[in-house]
Amino acid sequence: MNMSVPRRTRSLALGVVLASLVLAACGSDDSGSDDAGPDAATGDAGADGADAGEEADGQPRVVVHELGEAEVPAAPERVVALDPYYSLPTALAAGANVVGASHQPFGESFPPYLDSAATADIEDVGWFTELDVEQIIQLEPDVIVGLTSFVEADYAQLSQIAPTVALSMDAMEWKQTAALVGHAIGRPDQVGQNLAAYEDRAEELAADLSDAGLTDEPVSLLNIRALDDLRVYTRSCAAAVLGDVGLTMHLDDETDDGANSVNLSIERLTDADAANLFYFVGSVGTNPEEAQAAYDQVADHPLWDQLAAVQDDQAHPVNAEWWFNCGSTQAAHQILDDVASSLLTS
Repeated sequence: MNMSVPRRTRSLALGVVLASLVLAACGSDDSGSDDAGPDAATGDAGADGADAGEEADGQPRVVVHELGEAEVPAAPERVVALDPYYSLPTALAAGANVVGASHQPFGESFPPYLDSAATADIEDVGWFTELDVEQIIQLEPDVIVGLTSFVEADYAQLSQIAPTVALSMDAMEWKQTAALVGHAIGRPDQVGQNLAAYEDRAEELAADLSDAGLTDEPVSLLNIRALDDLRVYTRSCAAAVLGDVGLTMHLDDETDDGANSVNLSIERLTDADAANLFYFVGSVGTNPEEAQAAYDQVADHPLWDQLAAVQDDQAHPVNAEWWFNCGSTQAAHQILDDVASSLLTS
């Protein structure tokens, strides 16, 4: 059964939530409430077609965020994005001029789903454990935006450089976080259009999966890091995307409150089994060579071949670059690509 919410109903509901965010974030007084933070933003920003991020008189706006409030310019011209997964992709997709950004800890500086031409001139300002604050000062940003984990340690200093907006760490709410980025960089309408395009595509894929009878059973999302560190993700950004296409997550009912996964050792590998299994190797903080070695050990383990998904050729390898490092419409579209190619053409 296709239980997806009709597009018009969902868009209207999201538009109502957006209106509350705009009223709080764009007010010139202190009447905004905590409800205007990332968790109250919408996944369909700009649904009414108005550029809600810029006031008619071009005055600065107050944006409520995870660490407080920031008075940001109506139309920032120079943006520093202090994480490569949420703020950077969202800002680039909205057409913002990103002059500096945090890099990835391994491999290429920025995720592969970003246009290399768009990132070519972006200055690397370091990983969050060692931000190059002096470099950020030299870039003279109009606004700084990034995940709380990237911002928090240096928040006081960063706020002296430019208005700084800290984003929610709740990966399940990535669309609301993207909407807040849109307000921080003065481009909520553009971000809203990108989110709406994603929503439309997810709804179409949900219908196709439902018609194929593929939404009846939960899917499993396994992250292989080491023999004693196997994680079945149930409440991650990728899990949210899977939910948008009508899929439910295996082991969700066994996930502790406040957790985003169920952790397993190799002896419990069969607990990860499901009719369809997506698996990826490593994470943002994992050395790729060590992660690959861990996968080789898991794949050679007798329990791997006992998984029904493996026996039925329904164990689908996917890329951690967007299944783990998810937080933008670009990454979400990559996940939709993988779901369609794995489930509808296999």
